[in-house]
Amino acid sequence: MRKLAKISYFLLFVSFIFLPLWDFAHARTLILEGMLDSKISIAQQIGFSVDRPVSKLSFRFALPANFSNKTVSQNLQGLNIKIDPQPIRVDDETDTLGNHFKIVTWNNLSRDAKVNITFETHIKSELSAMESKVIFPLRGIPQNEMIYLKPTKMVQSNSPEISSLAKKLAEGALTEYEAVTAILNYVADNVKYTFNPPQYDALYTLKTRSGNCQNFAHLSMALLRAAGIPARIVGGISLKQSWKIPVANNSFLVQSMGQGGHAWMEIYFPDLGWLSYDPQQSKQFTSSRHIKQTHGLDSRDINDSWRALPYLPEYSEIIDAKFLDDTVSLKLKSSDKAPKSYILSNNLLAKAEVFGLETKKPPVEDKPIPPVETKEPPVPIDVMPKPTIDRVMEFGNIEFPNLVDIYQIVGDKGVKILDKETTEYVTSRYAYAQAFETDEPITIKTISLAMRKFGGDGTVYIDLVSDDNGKPSLMGIRSLPIFIEDIKRRPGYYWVDFTFQESGNSTVLKKGRYWIVLRHSGEVIMNWFYIPGNPYGDSDDTRSTLKGYQWEDIQNYDFVFKVRGIRM
Repeated sequence: MRKLAKISYFLLFVSFIFLPLWDFAHARTLILEGMLDSKISIAQQIGFSVDRPVSKLSFRFALPANFSNKTVSQNLQGLNIKIDPQPIRVDDETDTLGNHFKIVTWNNLSRDAKVNITFETHIKSELSAMESKVIFPLRGIPQNEMIYLKPTKMVQSNSPEISSLAKKLAEGALTEYEAVTAILNYVADNVKYTFNPPQYDALYTLKTRSGNCQNFAHLSMALLRAAGIPARIVGGISLKQSWKIPVANNSFLVQSMGQGGHAWMEIYFPDLGWLSYDPQQSKQFTSSRHIKQTHGLDSRDINDSWRALPYLPEYSEIIDAKFLDDTVSLKLKSSDKAPKSYILSNNLLAKAEVFGLETKKPPVEDKPIPPVETKEPPVPIDVMPKPTIDRVMEFGNIEFPNLVDIYQIVGDKGVKILDKETTEYVTSRYAYAQAFETDEPITIKTISLAMRKFGGDGTVYIDLVSDDNGKPSLMGIRSLPIFIEDIKRRPGYYWVDFTFQESGNSTVLKKGRYWIVLRHSGEVIMNWFYIPGNPYGDSDDTRSTLKGYQWEDIQNYDFVFKVRGIRM
């Protein structure tokens, strides 16, 4: 019976005891050794919706690359491109930076146009110790790499704000590696991932401390170029296939990304060449979930684009990836103290040799970074907004888009945005949990999760439990269940509100740390939206488990949630 199902409680405690907070809020760069070796079959389906006649449509798109550096190699096989309807012409283009594009042109389109790209790629990331003896500031940069020191519209490395900050961050660095590390740790600690930003340039990113992967890359590159270090953006595809790294005490760090367009970067070392970096995830390498297509001075060099008359048709893209072989063999060798979120790295030994004398310096991570002054004050990253009513409060990881933009219109041109939906299928065999803290006693009214219903039958509900040494405990309360049929099907993501029993004693949280655990019954199919990185709390505040109580997996993101309550 439905009424009986709504009273299926266990773990019911009307008032939580305060448990000591296990201090996981310390920064970590994980130094790894080993490899990722993957063979992947990719199907990329690109479409244009033609709802009225189009006299001309021209589409320029990037092709996947073959490349290798000291840590990453990517080899392409079996590239096949099918176009429907038949275009009037297909042109090949290789730009001045060595990127390969196709340009497809249709005339008099009266139905949808499609481009299907299939290929197989073998990506290998080998993590072993390397050594760099490049002193800082850099000298003797080859002429053909000097172009990647140039300021651009998106990478304003010559602006006073960026130049001043770069100088402060790199102050005292003896090696290029120390300067690079100080700059990238600053970006990781001070920029919050957001979707659909109005601008993607470095100066906007510095002033707002927010943006997507393009913003992360542009700001990192601007600071590096201002410090005299060549850096370039990389455009490509990220894959959602997760991979694990053993950390400690039978725990694993799980790396996950959305599937779709992605931007990262490469940094030039005169004695090592170009090395791959993802400012949100890794240093000196990228994983076998990164497929490189292009590189350039900024995102205008790498993004797909199209023009049409008399209007621009709507663009769509679906990427399907099948891992034919996937070997992940990694060991944790050591760790550094910065940045706040997890960053992965191999071991790079940096030694500055000046006039034949070897000079060593403590890691740049240990040096506090002075604040930077900008012409406009930075937008604060405030995850606990002030209440609009004296006793009513709302807080959480609240900001999320209903829909993620994957292209924008610039004048008469459509331009692909390197972004994608980031969600977890949470009604699977795994359970997922998100932590939060309250610094004062509150009475809980609702807890809301940013979710999307796809179908099935049954219920979803949450357990709100106390913290047990950095993991969810078995002490807490259960919400009223929500029947899947009562959640309206709609596009995009939206708040799903969970409430607790209102009769009898109140649901009171004392000061402390708690976990939201998503549970379900039946065959419910729902996704829970997440933000890359850990923008809400610390680097250990999102976990998953297979067996229901061990919580051995640490996630590299924060779920979107909202807690609404009354101050006591």
